Amino acid sequence: MKNIASKTSTMMLGIFCIAGATITTHAANMVEMQIVSVITPAACTPMLSGGGVADYGTIPARSLKPGAVTPLPAKSLSFSINCDAAAKVSIRAIDNRTSSVIVGILAAGSGDGNLNDSFNFGLGTAIGKSIGGYAIVFQPGSYTGDYQQTQLLYSTDSGTTWQPSTNGYVAKNRSFSWGAPGSSYVSSLRTISGTVVVQPYINKPENLSLSQEILLDGSATLELSYL
Repeated sequence: MKNIASKTSTMMLGIFCIAGATITTHAANMVEMQIVSVITPAACTPMLSGGGVADYGTIPARSLKPGAVTPLPAKSLSFSINCDAAAKVSIRAIDNRTSSVIVGILAAGSGDGNLNDSFNFGLGTAIGKSIGGYAIVFQPGSYTGDYQQTQLLYSTDSGTTWQPSTNGYVAKNRSFSWGAPGSSYVSSLRTISGTVVVQPYINKPENLSLSQEILLDGSATLELSYL
């Protein structure tokens, strides 16, 4: 997981102590005192269970549906963010296999036309052929913040405005955060925990080279930013 380093800010306070009001030609009668400090933000660490790996083991080629996209069972991973002090943070997903995206595979495999390719993460390629795609879902009702139920929020304008997420589907142009139940405002939290679900879809078998083993190679980075 990648943790974005926040900016630090420097506070400098100059205090001038004047010992008298008479101007003379003798040694200077004032001294400057500075109080200098670097104020650092809270440090937060995101974590996924199982090292962030959703392992589907061995999939027999005969289980793929001829002429159709094959959905694999959804798998759940525990997701948490732990900070050393309360902080406002957001998460966005970066597709590390974007060149392997198959246009329309999520909509075809799920039957949900709303799952356009902004939700489609690539599963890599084998012998130059794209293997499939998958959806990532932050399961909305699963999240707690500081051990209290919390509202999953999303933003499509880099965090300027937020709104509740009802289904938790991760789009590549969305950031996610958390707030109080019923709120559209991000909360400062020290601990956040919940569930991330992945739902893969395998390309039509006639579009794959099944004469040898095919390794699913989906890879996405969940990037944390401080708000």
